[in-house]
Amino acid sequence: MSFNENSYIQLTKEEIENCRHESEKKWYLFLVFINLLIIFSVIVICIINIHNYNTLQKTLTDSFADMSSYATIVFSPSSILNNFPTELQLLITGLVVLICFPFGVNLYYAKYKSRAIKITENNFPEVYYKIQEYSYKLGLKKVPEALLIQQNGIMNAFSAFIINKQYIEINSDLFEIAYREYHDLDSLNFIIAHELAHIKYKHATFSYNIFILFSSLIPIIGPTASRAREYSCDRLAQKVTETSGIEAMFSLFAGKHLYKKIDVYDYIENSKDIKGFFVWCNNLVSTHPILPKRIRALAKGEGNGELY
Repeated sequence: MSFNENSYIQLTKEEIENCRHESEKKWYLFLVFINLLIIFSVIVICIINIHNYNTLQKTLTDSFADMSSYATIVFSPSSILNNFPTELQLLITGLVVLICFPFGVNLYYAKYKSRAIKITENNFPEVYYKIQEYSYKLGLKKVPEALLIQQNGIMNAFSAFIINKQYIEINSDLFEIAYREYHDLDSLNFIIAHELAHIKYKHATFSYNIFILFSSLIPIIGPTASRAREYSCDRLAQKVTETSGIEAMFSLFAGKHLYKKIDVYDYIENSKDIKGFFVWCNNLVSTHPILPKRIRALAKGEGNGELY
């Protein structure tokens, strides 16, 4: 078995963009704007309250003039911190987060790579060559590294990044549906294509995420943008694999033993009863579309999934 790129046709830029959810770019630009607004607001507030630094300087001067107070400062660092303006504390915290972010993603990568199995042409070759095939179809410049990792039964996969590369992680239980339970490579392939779609759309890059580092943590706003990204990648995965992806999604939610037993049409029909204010709220704060909406979007096979 080997990969021959001459056997496959690359998707055009238009085909790839047509799979993107219509609201995805708008929400990303909104997050970038909010992120810059947060940073700018903290800086401006610090400048406006600059006179607080004079208060701090006077406090320190008076404290060091009095040796008894000096002892208090030495042994109670919180007394100094309490004199810092809140805005300055926020600014320093933000700067620390920005500085630590590159360190954190590299540490995360090192942690998981040290306990993962790299998928190669000798280790799970069927999966390895599919990753090559899909990477070629998507026009990726490099084939992302793929890691297999044991996560205590959790059925999941995700794309991630360090500063200069992207990679995907696949939990080992997902492999069981392909190699043990149902010999179902199609479902596994759809999940892989979904993660590669995140890389193609640049969701899993350092630059993409640094510009929304703070705003993506805001409830409702951050999750809504994330749901749009998930819909985009589901649709592109359908295009790449030429499958619906519905069984792949059921495998994540119903588990590796039962997902093949689910009647898709019956589920879709009964999912119409999953509605109401609290269901709406649950979807609103979720980073991924709730299952009924996601399955209906996959079954439709085209267009945009429901964000709300």
